[in-house]
Amino acid sequence: MKVKITDIQHFSLHDGAGIRTTVFLKGCNLKCPWCANPECISPKIEKGFGMYISLDELETEILKDEPYYQTGGGVTFSGGEPLLQIKDLEPLLKRLNINICFETALFAGEELVKIANEYADELIVDIKMLNPENAKNVLGGNITQFLSNLDFIDLDKVTFRIPVTKYSLDDTTEICNLIRKYPPKKIEIFKLHNLAKRKYEILEKEFYTENITDAQINDFKNQLKEAFDNVEIIEF
Repeated sequence: MKVKITDIQHFSLHDGAGIRTTVFLKGCNLKCPWCANPECISPKIEKGFGMYISLDELETEILKDEPYYQTGGGVTFSGGEPLLQIKDLEPLLKRLNINICFETALFAGEELVKIANEYADELIVDIKMLNPENAKNVLGGNITQFLSNLDFIDLDKVTFRIPVTKYSLDDTTEICNLIRKYPPKKIEIFKLHNLAKRKYEILEKEFYTENITDAQINDFKNQLKEAFDNVEIIEF
């Protein structure tokens, strides 16, 4: 069995607890204009981005970092949308005796979400926007599917990660209400960055920017803290 990836990042510090190995799986069913990993959106190998790797090879790469996992770390499957390949990953998930995390937008079928919840010790769930029309027109996703999937995951595993954009700022009230209904263990918010700009140029795609101020980010954080206390601003 093989899966399609773009990269394996060793000694990662931002994708779950402790020191981690992050595996970036190729292919996504959304089209977020600010995506930090545009090379992971298409399931096709393009412009030198993407490769097939066997589960045995992937396991070897992941376990190279096993001594560092004593920090409480482990492996994080990111993307792209990692749940799209989770059935192919499942034989590996069954034999990995380490902390497992998925970073997911949760716009995936119920069956795939339940598999992720079964094997995950941690889930990083992205909240991008909640307005149904924006979710459809900007992301290409069905917000009803996202909301429904929240009922199938263990919230004590969940970190909500929210990009601060004009869309999330417009949906602040709705996001606060969602957090009250589905309280996670932690919330992380972050400002869009330009680290992926070169990849957009290689892929001949438009690079998305927004002028969000630090004051707007802090105000957003304070409003979220009225719904849930543990909110952190993170930087990549």
